[in-house]
Amino acid sequence: MNPLLIFAPLGMISVGLLSIYLWRKRSRVGLKCFFFGGLVWFAAIIPKIVLDYLLTPNLSLWTMKVYGFPTAQFILGAYVGLRTGLLECGFAYLALSKSRLQGFSLDEATAFGIGFGSFEAILLGFPALIQIMVFIANPSLLNLLPQTQRQMVESQLNLPTWVVPAPIIERIFTLFVHVFTTLLVFASITRRRPLYLLGAILYKSLLDGMIPYLQATLNPSLYPPNVYLAEGWVIMMGAVSLVSAFRIREFLSEEVKNLRE
Repeated sequence: MNPLLIFAPLGMISVGLLSIYLWRKRSRVGLKCFFFGGLVWFAAIIPKIVLDYLLTPNLSLWTMKVYGFPTAQFILGAYVGLRTGLLECGFAYLALSKSRLQGFSLDEATAFGIGFGSFEAILLGFPALIQIMVFIANPSLLNLLPQTQRQMVESQLNLPTWVVPAPIIERIFTLFVHVFTTLLVFASITRRRPLYLLGAILYKSLLDGMIPYLQATLNPSLYPPNVYLAEGWVIMMGAVSLVSAFRIREFLSEEVKNLRE
């Protein structure tokens, strides 16, 4: 059992908290904007969990049985991607549309996106942190698990230390994606251009749509060295999002400035 793995979920939680702190310090926006984003993320994740419980496993088995690996992965990827894009961007659109009546600013919309990604990082990291702490404190609890589950948990708890940065990096770059797509949704509302909303949906769909294929082909859970190959896709999409977020903020800020003049 590798106790240093505890720094992975701690890092994920730190990404969320530090992002909120830094943007609040820079923009002076209220905490309610971050919590609003986090609440919308939570609302969007509930139907995803329900679908994962009721539909996703059956869809995966059916497509694999009927179409075989390549086509099944394409169908499953399209389903996973569109599910994420439609739910997350759709909920963000509904939330920001309502808040527009209250004069939501560009900085507040950015805080909304940061809150969306930060709460995801915190709430994904916290259960992992508890799990590692519990099994480190009392390893005998592993014996209470079914054999298959015990083997899976043991393999996770014995991962090498060099995998620790992987989930932290993933949370950082995923947060950039959340901010960028939130700004696209915000722009679609303020400029009344549905194409921006469509762009946000497609971008998130593209990001998540690759995950089933990467997991199936690279299988980082069985081959830990592949974890950074799998994260390469998230890093690339996140880097593009970071640059694009700066550009769209400049564009929207300039537009507001011109309107005032």
